[in-house]
Amino acid sequence: MKRTILLTLVSILTTIQATAQSVANGYYRVQNNASSRYITVKDNAVGQIDYSSTNVDLSNIVTWRGFDYVKSNPASIIYVEQHGTKYDLKVQGTGIYEITGGRTYLDLLPRDGGTYLLSVTYGGFTGRLYDSTEDEDEGYVKRTGNQAYMYWKFIPVDTDNNYLGLQPTVQVGDSYYGTLYASYPFKVVSEGISVYVVDGVKDGVFRLQEITDAVKPAATPLVFKCNSNNPAQNKIMPVTETTTAPDNNQLNGTYFASNIEDHEVYVRYNENTMRVLGKNDAGELAFVKASTDYLTSKRYIPMNTCWLNVPTGLTGDFKYVSREDYATGIRDIKTDSKANSTDDAIYTLTGTRTSDKNLRPGIYIQNGKKLVIK
Repeated sequence: MKRTILLTLVSILTTIQATAQSVANGYYRVQNNASSRYITVKDNAVGQIDYSSTNVDLSNIVTWRGFDYVKSNPASIIYVEQHGTKYDLKVQGTGIYEITGGRTYLDLLPRDGGTYLLSVTYGGFTGRLYDSTEDEDEGYVKRTGNQAYMYWKFIPVDTDNNYLGLQPTVQVGDSYYGTLYASYPFKVVSEGISVYVVDGVKDGVFRLQEITDAVKPAATPLVFKCNSNNPAQNKIMPVTETTTAPDNNQLNGTYFASNIEDHEVYVRYNENTMRVLGKNDAGELAFVKASTDYLTSKRYIPMNTCWLNVPTGLTGDFKYVSREDYATGIRDIKTDSKANSTDDAIYTLTGTRTSDKNLRPGIYIQNGKKLVIK
């Protein structure tokens, strides 16, 4: 009899411990158990909040079905942060607490199968968060709904099945480039990825400064270079370590591109003052005028991307040059191919012809190409 009671107590305690397990602070994707859609945050506008009608506007939260929709989407990377017995879900420089006007955190109530109920309490009212039941790739979070759609899974971000991969937008030769503006610091996981800021812009050219620290800074407009167009080969990992962002970065970035009523949070593109990463007419990496296809709704800078403000007095495109060429001012050097076929003369940077004997250390031009004498 005692043995039966003891076994029963052990079983009850085990069940309680399993049910009471909490979500540790860290980076997750949050997926609805019924719809398989993932939570993303599309803007940080504080919507209408009416305690008397127990109404909180949560239309900032959009859900997407399928890992392909979120594998490169910074808005799907959610940092879970515990506050006493409650939690904030922080993403895109905002969080549940902020977009509810600083009024409420969430209760995460564990259920069977590793799922959780997301519960909000405000104005004396407690409600659950449900995903919509429509059979669409895009959904939205509601305060009421089908009971099956109120269970959520917290899946830790990793480098295997729930990874975050960079999606480049520009190919130049064998290299791929893109821009990123994310709210979390991160480390590079895949080989062949380099991360930069733009630390120099002048007439027709720009240069890059590589961030060599292992941790890349949060909330910093970045240019990245990788060897593949496949995000699965361009993995990065959000981390909690922090680092100082360079103070000479000349890029700007945006988290959001939302033009929904009451949630209008965007940067409108201006072709007179802004350039986006692309290619010039010669196929070189450059900051160029944006096409309408590149822009969100043909008007706005896409979310989590960067742009370059055109320096005062300058126009046109700005092509990438090495730091050495930027410093010497070398740009496009046009030569007469017929003359070059018979003339191997060497010229200084000011255009003066010089002898090829006993050249002093420096940079010269020969056959339209840079010649470095050390």
